[in-house]
Amino acid sequence: MKRDAEQLFKTRKREISKEKQYYNKFIFNGHFSLFLVIMLGAFILGYGDWLKSIPKHINYSLIVSIFVSITSMFPLRTLLKDADKLFLLPFESNMNHYIKQSLIYSYVSRIGLQVVIMIVLFPLFYVINDQTFGFYILFALLMLIMPFVGLLLKWQWYTYKLESWSLHTLLFIVLASGYYVTLDAKSFASITSILIIIGLTLLLQYQNKHQLFPWERMIKSEQQHHMNYYKFVNMFTDVKHLKETAVRRSYLDPILRTPKFKKFNENYMYLYLFVRSFARGKDVFNIILRLVIIALILMFWLHQPVITLIIGSLFMYIILLQMAQFYTQQAYGLWPQVWPTPESKVIKGYEQFLYRLMFMIGILFIIVYAISFPLYSYFGLLFLIVGWLTIRNVIKKLKYQETLLRD
Repeated sequence: MKRDAEQLFKTRKREISKEKQYYNKFIFNGHFSLFLVIMLGAFILGYGDWLKSIPKHINYSLIVSIFVSITSMFPLRTLLKDADKLFLLPFESNMNHYIKQSLIYSYVSRIGLQVVIMIVLFPLFYVINDQTFGFYILFALLMLIMPFVGLLLKWQWYTYKLESWSLHTLLFIVLASGYYVTLDAKSFASITSILIIIGLTLLLQYQNKHQLFPWERMIKSEQQHHMNYYKFVNMFTDVKHLKETAVRRSYLDPILRTPKFKKFNENYMYLYLFVRSFARGKDVFNIILRLVIIALILMFWLHQPVITLIIGSLFMYIILLQMAQFYTQQAYGLWPQVWPTPESKVIKGYEQFLYRLMFMIGILFIIVYAISFPLYSYFGLLFLIVGWLTIRNVIKKLKYQETLLRD
């Protein structure tokens, strides 16, 4: 039974890896790869300049402890499916072998991010601690150990049927305390945090001897992880598993007024439908909002006008380019069946929508650039020029695709 459980998990893992390899072809295309390379270069340049003149009045130990505590709470990936609660029920007593594989997979799949954060933070604490790093070795070990013992506690916590929020609150307090004691007091007392988590894990393990496997909870959690991944991939290509959801955002009602009288026709309706679908949509709206916020933070943080211009222009290009997927979802979905119109009218409405989105984002970028570099504020018009050129290119490609479909 042990070998069967391990084989089942390995099979599930291969399926997930195969699916990710398929979607990665669409994610890491030429545009996005270039974006990541430029982002990495901008970050290295900005981070290096910032380290030369670090503000001394900020408690970096506290900020980093809070941040790393959040990243140290790894999700528990079981790769379970909805049908498992029926077909694997007879083997419930042997599921502990399956969960062991799950814990290892959950740790290995996320530890790379932890290592990257560890490397990025090292120069900061090396500089602010007068080029000493002995304490940082302990901090690095905690960053590697804490996530795994946290996963062990998470499994026992879920088996005991306790609430997730209580676990995350407890883990956050214990992890943040351990990291802060290491970074600020530079004391080995931080190891107490590991002992606390291990002690709670053993206590719950003893209490869980007669507990049943939490099928519903584990399956629901795994489905949520899948949905989060599909939402990200959906920026780059269609995902058949993803169901579109809508959110009522009453604060956006002023810009979602229904066209009336002369504007209630095929020339204006698709502009309205694209705007409404974007504003009410849960996934695309949130993704674009996050990209804009990241861009604004980077533009404030970088202190070089040319680099800031490049970053802002690059984000404008990526945002508008990724919105092409939004067109595919809407133009080939329900609306053309409800309101049949020529493809040219649909593309025209989408073009009008993109220009409105571009102007809103461009104005934000120009304001931030003007605040950061008042003497060069007029260069902020480059954001609008890049946006205009990107939209022209996107619309040209859409028209070409429609021509091919007609032929």
